[in-house]
Amino acid sequence: MLRAVKWVICVVISPIVGGVIAVAALAEGPAGLPPSGAVKPELYATGFEFAEGPALDRAGNLFVVNYRSNGTIGRIAPDGTAKIFCDLRALAPLAGRKPQANGLKVDRQGRLVASDAGGARLLRVAADGKSVEVLADSCDGKRFDALNDVALDLAGNIFFTDPGDSNAERPTGSVYRYDSRTRKVTRLDTGLAYPNGLALTPDQKHLCVDESARYRVNIYDLAPDGTTSRRRVLVDFPRKTEGELRGGDFMPDGMIFDSAGRLYVAMWGGGVINVLELPSGRILRQYDAGGTLSTNCHFHGGYLYTTVASKEAVFRLKLGVQGFDYNP
Repeated sequence: MLRAVKWVICVVISPIVGGVIAVAALAEGPAGLPPSGAVKPELYATGFEFAEGPALDRAGNLFVVNYRSNGTIGRIAPDGTAKIFCDLRALAPLAGRKPQANGLKVDRQGRLVASDAGGARLLRVAADGKSVEVLADSCDGKRFDALNDVALDLAGNIFFTDPGDSNAERPTGSVYRYDSRTRKVTRLDTGLAYPNGLALTPDQKHLCVDESARYRVNIYDLAPDGTTSRRRVLVDFPRKTEGELRGGDFMPDGMIFDSAGRLYVAMWGGGVINVLELPSGRILRQYDAGGTLSTNCHFHGGYLYTTVASKEAVFRLKLGVQGFDYNP
C-alpha cells in the first residue's frame, strides 16, 4: 500500500465453491495457534518513512521498503545491524516519476522481486543490491499505473496487483502474472476496487486477491498454465465489533500463508492481523499487529513479522508456527 488514500488489498486462497462468507465471530481455536490475546507484539526495527513489504531470506535478513527515506529498501540482519540495501532512485531512475517499492518477495536466487508503485514497474533487485532489472512496465501496450504487491508461485512466476487510483465507485484495478520463462505479462482480471495484497494457496490451485475498497477478499481457481477463472468472494470482513472480534472500516492489506494453509491478513486501520481458515473463510484468530496502520506481514523462524506505517516500524509476533515456503 502507498499513497495518502489508503486502500488496502488482501488476497485469500481457497477451494470453496463460491458465495459470500460473512464472518461473525472468532472460530474455535485450532491446535498450534496461541489464543488471540496471548501474543504481544515485539518491536523489531524502526526508522522507516513508510513501513511496507516485509520479506525475509533463509538467513533471516529482513528487507523492508522506505528505510530512512522513501525510495529505498533496507536490510536488517539477524544481529540487528541495519543499512540501506539499495536506493531505487539511484539504481533505477525514471524521468517524471519517483521510484518507490511497495511489496517485496525474495526469490530462490536470493533476489528481491519488487512492485514499484512510484515508477509503475515490476522490478528485480540483484542479491547484492547493486543493480536493478526492470521486468515489466506495461501489458499489451498499456503502461501500468501504480503497482502494489507481489506474490511468487513455486515455479518462480510473479503475480502482482495494480490498483492505480481505483475505488468502489471506479473499479479499474487489475491483477497480472509475469511468466518467468517467457517473460510475458498477462492480465488475469480487471474491474477491481483497489486490489492490494495477494497470495497463492500452498497447493497452487487458487489465487486470492482482496479488494480493499470493498473490505473483502476474492478467490480464483488457478490453472497449471497460470490462468484464473471463477472469481468469487471468499470473505467479507465485519464492519463492526462483534464479541472478541474487532471490526470496522479495516481494509485488508498484505497477506501471507503459514505451512498449515492458514492465511494471515494485515488489516489497515484496524491494527490487527486476521488469521483465516481455508476453505471456510472463518476468522480463527485476531492478533495485535503493533499499531493501527498495519500494512503487511511475513513469516520466519516461528515469528510473524508485521510492518506498521503508523509506528514507522516492524514488529514481530511469536506464534511458534512456520510460514509456507514459496521458495522450496
